[in-house]
Amino acid sequence: MAISTTFTWSIFDCERDLSDGFIISASATLTGVAKSDGVGLATATNDAFVGFGTVRPSPMIPYADVTEENVITWTQTSLGEKSVSLLQQNVVDALVSVYNPPPPTQSNGVPW
Repeated sequence: MAISTTFTWSIFDCERDLSDGFIISASATLTGVAKSDGVGLATATNDAFVGFGTVRPSPMIPYADVTEENVITWTQTSLGEKSVSLLQQNVVDALVSVYNPPPPTQSNGVPW
């Protein structure tokens, strides 16, 4: 049984400077879905908060024209490859604990 994991990023909040619309920070969720032969086994998420600093790029995208994909790209770039990989690994570890939990080491009950 081959298990594959797909990752999806989403942005659930942004903070911006009202004077010019510059996005200062973003809150993102990385969602992982584990599947086996096309059948979903588990879903897990990991949230990340990323600050973008105060230096405005040139040219700057007007706030009304910013897309979620823009902010996802900025988030991943700001995090860097190592942190993105770590977030993905955290999601994979959470998925494995759902679809392949460790055997129990304790139990409740009475012997009678």
